[in-house]
Amino acid sequence: MLAEFSIYPLDDAHLSEDIARVVDVLDDSRLNYCLGPMATSIEGEWDDILGAIRRCHEAVADAGHARVVTNIMIDERRDGGLSLHQAVARVEQHRTAV
Repeated sequence: MLAEFSIYPLDDAHLSEDIARVVDVLDDSRLNYCLGPMATSIEGEWDDILGAIRRCHEAVADAGHARVVTNIMIDERRDGGLSLHQAVARVEQHRTAV
């Protein structure tokens, strides 16, 4: 299963410290993830993914924010699907050299 999530503390315009907290949580989770400029993708099993995202949300909220919003999009393919790295590699295969 793949998931993409983003976490927004609503009382702070600068997110880099909060994103660093998220990355620390994800490193501890041992799940594969890919940090992007506007969201983070993660791969694993339901409970592992949702647990990791919950811990990320809590890490940001516990940093002193009064309100935190987390958006989650889940891609569950029961036919096996692709891993994070395979999905990106597949797109790269179709690109033409510039």
